[in-house]
Amino acid sequence: MSDTTVKYDQEVKIPLYAENNIVEVWLVNLPQKCLEVYRQPTANGYEIVQTFKSGETVTIQGLPNFTFTVDEILGD
Repeated sequence: MSDTTVKYDQEVKIPLYAENNIVEVWLVNLPQKCLEVYRQPTANGYEIVQTFKSGETVTIQGLPNFTFTVDEILGD
C-alpha cells in the first residue's frame, strides 16, 4: 500500500462512506504502521477518528466482545 492509496482512501473513499452512513470504517495504514478507525458518520465526515498503534487494542463497535491488537491486524 502506498502513501497515495492511503491519501485517496482518507480524502475520497472515507468521506463517501460517511455520506452513506457506514457506521464504522477501519483503514489499515501500512506506511504509518497504524490502524485508523472512523466512527459516527455525518454528512460532513466522521465525528470520531482514532489512530491505534502497535501494542494497542481495538474493538469493533457492533461486536464489542471482539477485541484485536493492532499487531494482529498489521501482522507484526
